[in-house]
Amino acid sequence: MVQIESGPPVPQADASRVDAAGLEQALRNAIEGEVRFDRVSRALYSTDASVYQIEPLGVVVARNREDIIKTVRLCNEYRCPLTLRGGGTSQAGQAVGSGVVLDTSKHVNRLVDVDVERRTARVEPGIVLDELNAQLKPHNLRFAPDISTASRATVGGMMANNSAGARSVLYGITLHHVLEQQVVFADGTVAHLRDLSPTELDAVSKENSIHGQACRVVRELAGKHAAEIEKRYPKLLRRVAGYNLNEFAKDQPFNLSRLIVGSEGTLAVVLEATVKLVPLPKAKAVMAIEFVSLLEALQAAPLILRHNPSAVEVMDKFILDHTKQNAELQRRRQTFITGDPGALLCVEFYADSAEDLPPRLQALEKDLRGHAYGYRYFHALDLAAQARIWSVREAGLGLSMAMKDDNKSLSFVEDTAVAPERLRDFIDRFLQIVHAHGTSAGVYAHASVGCLHVRPVVNLKTEAGVRTFESLATAVSDLVLEFGGALSGEHGDGLVRSPFMRKMFGPVLYDAFREIKRAFDPHGILNPGKIVDAPPLTSNLRYGTAYRSRSQETWFDYSAWGGMNGAVEMCSGLGACRKTLEGTMCPSYMATREEAHSTRGRANTLRLVMAGRLDEAGLGDEGVREVLDLCLECRACKAECPVGVDVARFKSEFLADYWTRHGTPLRARALGHVHELSRLASRMPGLANAVAGNGLVRAMNARLLGIHSARALPRWATHTLEAQWSASAARASAEKPASSSPIWLFNDTFTNYFHPEIGLAARDVMTAAGLSVDLARNVCCGRPLISQGLLKEARELAARNTKYLTSLLSGAPRGAPYETVPGAPEGTPRLVFLEPSCLSAIREDVPALLRGEEQRQALRVADACVSFEEFLTRPESGSLPLQAGPHRILLHGHCHQKSMGGLAPAKALLEQIPGATVTDLDAGCCGMAGSFGYAREHFEVSRQIGERRLLPAARGLKDSEVLVAAGTSCRQQVSDFTSKRALHPAELLRFLLS
Repeated sequence: MVQIESGPPVPQADASRVDAAGLEQALRNAIEGEVRFDRVSRALYSTDASVYQIEPLGVVVARNREDIIKTVRLCNEYRCPLTLRGGGTSQAGQAVGSGVVLDTSKHVNRLVDVDVERRTARVEPGIVLDELNAQLKPHNLRFAPDISTASRATVGGMMANNSAGARSVLYGITLHHVLEQQVVFADGTVAHLRDLSPTELDAVSKENSIHGQACRVVRELAGKHAAEIEKRYPKLLRRVAGYNLNEFAKDQPFNLSRLIVGSEGTLAVVLEATVKLVPLPKAKAVMAIEFVSLLEALQAAPLILRHNPSAVEVMDKFILDHTKQNAELQRRRQTFITGDPGALLCVEFYADSAEDLPPRLQALEKDLRGHAYGYRYFHALDLAAQARIWSVREAGLGLSMAMKDDNKSLSFVEDTAVAPERLRDFIDRFLQIVHAHGTSAGVYAHASVGCLHVRPVVNLKTEAGVRTFESLATAVSDLVLEFGGALSGEHGDGLVRSPFMRKMFGPVLYDAFREIKRAFDPHGILNPGKIVDAPPLTSNLRYGTAYRSRSQETWFDYSAWGGMNGAVEMCSGLGACRKTLEGTMCPSYMATREEAHSTRGRANTLRLVMAGRLDEAGLGDEGVREVLDLCLECRACKAECPVGVDVARFKSEFLADYWTRHGTPLRARALGHVHELSRLASRMPGLANAVAGNGLVRAMNARLLGIHSARALPRWATHTLEAQWSASAARASAEKPASSSPIWLFNDTFTNYFHPEIGLAARDVMTAAGLSVDLARNVCCGRPLISQGLLKEARELAARNTKYLTSLLSGAPRGAPYETVPGAPEGTPRLVFLEPSCLSAIREDVPALLRGEEQRQALRVADACVSFEEFLTRPESGSLPLQAGPHRILLHGHCHQKSMGGLAPAKALLEQIPGATVTDLDAGCCGMAGSFGYAREHFEVSRQIGERRLLPAARGLKDSEVLVAAGTSCRQQVSDFTSKRALHPAELLRFLLS
């Protein structure tokens, strides 16, 4: 067969030849938004969720559509490459570029208009899918494509990628839902793209403009290459590779928006779009089916499709095993999975009535059993159970990356699609290729449409790994062609698949793509190197053979990751930390919408510092400190990030390093040693309170310690918990030798010195439950020292606490193993905590600070630790004699409580109150976060975080309602900003004892 050579490449703007200073100044003079050419901002935008990294020349955060238009015009004038970015979740490298990166997600994110009758909406490109659908929900409508990154992916990015999602078998892809677009072309001219009549098309085509030229070229190419289009475009729903030239060979109105969708920002910049909406389903049900193997599950998919599901999603054993490594996902998994399946299919049905669904599930199960497919069939008819199933499935992307060494499950051949009836054989061959390369892969996603995400494990830091990466990509492209499939089924081409476009579409259509690019973008400024004329596959890798990361002496134990650098590198950039509607991660991002304030932004900055790419000594300089400054150390990332990136711990390490080089400030020392200061002040509490409340002293605190003048310091109790407990007649009558008391109450700093009434309430409640409880000696858990980066002192305290608590729990001479306590069942927790942050410090941080035998001893102590709420919901804790309580209890979970999975026990405990309905506020972080909210520079962000949900809920409390919060910080935040009071669970239960 004769090979037809392709024509010349298209022009590409070169960032290295741009007058960066001139462009920066021109942008600052022209736009209302933010212009950032500093090194840290450029680093923050150098990666997305792909394997690539390109540092841009600068970043523009547009404030409005005029900013976008002016930025395009100036980039054209300066011949500077321009890359559009929303959530930065692109897995193929579409959202990174060497010129200006334009971020629309912070401000250009409105739902402009909704036409309920026509079921359409006008949206700006930066609006996040979940936020759009939340605003549409009151109208019983939604934007149909439902991608797993919906909590942070923008509609502009979805249009760029031509995204699809789990229910594309029912709704199709983004292309099918975009009606019109307002765009700005490369020269800064604006056009309204819509269906054109033949007369209108003729008129536009005569224009001497990019719009006119684009219409002429596209119409000509579609007619000229109709036969080649029919031959080369895969006959699949899930084909998003290349340009959508095939849409112009169909008998339908001419509409250039069909070409802009899926063009990855290479042809025009979208200012606004009119999209179709679909009704919300009236009823839903899900069946989770367990299989022995992945291939058996895929074999069953065509049979399942005959039952007309709305989605059929698969997860293989590789992905399922990783759910066990995330505490929250493990808890959810256990509600619908038993045993250890080789694969799981999640099958969803929609119906007009809930009564229609059980028969459909039963019919499917009967059919599967008849064909011997699967071995367990879990029916989820209630929405909560369905949500748990989908949350595990949607975490598949992150879970596939949850590997703690340099071998990572990578996104590069993960987006193939074939006909569903050929999927089983295709994946069989695919995995044979993977195994032939000496590696393995995780498999998940859309069995309904033949688009599975296969993510081979490769180490890109080695030459062998880079060769495997390239060889696997080439072999998979051959396999896709053999099966008549698509190399990209929803994630786009970007840097990782564009090198194969000539191979996939042939030289004739590839040259047509180039002509399209020239017509729209004569100077090659719009996201160059994507779709056509891409750089080599292995260029611009985030990790490569030249990548080096400095080893760092650390206080915490990162041995499971091979060091702190390995722990930081766990962040793959998928951006789950940019969600805003639910959960806790990341509170400061929810308030500011700044990439720097996301978990991803902080981890990326630290990674680049440790790799020597920001040229700082140690772990960083002022720019890096500013990136980490608004981390509230809430630990939500540890639980909610699919790979468990723990920025709170990284921040402590950074501060420890930073203080050694710059000196430890007075505020850090004072706040870190709050236990000692509280102990001294408690000797004269009246005087201490008077002094603390004095206007002059508050001014001094503001000046010396940076405490905001609107913050009131907590008041010292007249008598400490330790003193009141000892003096209590009830305590004296029940007093027993320490060795015979199996339950100890941890006497934390704030309960002892500020809120002893909570400790006494806890004692009374536990006694009413038939439990014998004693008070441990007041010690600091170490949380203040840790949060302030005083890790040398924190480690010393951790060692002392471990010895003390081991002795306390053993009921024997100091140092004896506490497992020998008479009458204490093995594994029974016996150290009860009222303050969640103290529990997380002893349970999680103390063991990580220690080494050797001390660490092993600390881990044994950690096993004995439990929250007050969790302890009282254990079967051995007995029942509480409670009166009827408030009609409604609003439960606000402390961040550390939620990160340890402690909210469910708290809710279960409160649900024991007769007549009460317990509502989880899901308010995220309160914004106080220990000492964070006291700082003058944090005050406004702290307030914004609280105003997201918690503070309005507190202000709206009715007489029949009560707000419950276990965290001292949370209760303080409510007190500072509202006239209401939040109760600790122990206080409410004590009040209701009969």
